[in-house]
Amino acid sequence: MIEPSAPLLFPGQPAPGSAARRRFRALARSAPWLSTSLRLKFQVPALFADPARSLSGNLDLIIRQREAVAVHNEDDQLVYQKEFFTADRGRDYVAASMSSWQLPASLTSPVYTEGHLILRRPEIAGFDGLLPLDYLASMLDPFELAGTEPASLELAFDHPTFIHELAETTFNDRPVLAAVLSAGYSYKAVNDDFPLVPAGSHALIMLDLATGICVNRQILDPGSDAEDVQLSIVAHNEYYIDSLFTSPAPTLTDVRAPIPWELRNERKSS
Repeated sequence: MIEPSAPLLFPGQPAPGSAARRRFRALARSAPWLSTSLRLKFQVPALFADPARSLSGNLDLIIRQREAVAVHNEDDQLVYQKEFFTADRGRDYVAASMSSWQLPASLTSPVYTEGHLILRRPEIAGFDGLLPLDYLASMLDPFELAGTEPASLELAFDHPTFIHELAETTFNDRPVLAAVLSAGYSYKAVNDDFPLVPAGSHALIMLDLATGICVNRQILDPGSDAEDVQLSIVAHNEYYIDSLFTSPAPTLTDVRAPIPWELRNERKSS
């Protein structure tokens, strides 16, 4: 556990066995493959807020896979949108270089566990600048907690994080897998400004069982001034049309209405 004198967060729960640890780590790797879309509500932590772009306070976010995102504020005003699905894929794109079409010599499809979670995942580009706030990438794909594959038995060091406690519970009325973690030797945060498990600390991490995303990150160490970071899942696997993520096309001139022209003689008389 965390410390012999520290109270347990999940009293009565057995020490996490190897099967439970494997399940948690596989869930942490699986988020990109568990949802086609997500609708979230969250409050931006003050440290990461960007008031100049209206990215502060309570926000609503919809994201479709890793290709499109739209964010609205509390007044349902659109404050951010970005998409990749209209990127050019013409002849020039294909012919640009061999890397445009040639598969890399590496794992290109995930390897699944018996529970249909990810045991080993291929290298993926991540969100690649899609999200409005960088810290969201760590929450929406918390694979840094487990690495892209299980640690080799030949290595001297364990997985990126050590699991001290583990329990299945609920958060915002949704089932989650909650764990108390500390960073291991090989832990590497996706975002250096926002490690899910800061070095030298103990963190409570809750992974949504249906989507794999981190819905709650809380630093447990006394005296820590780190804010709790939370996401609330409203829906997942909904269908979102392209127009939700693109700016409206400019309207055409209504040619049925005559265009007023100022005649020369009228201009002289005035």
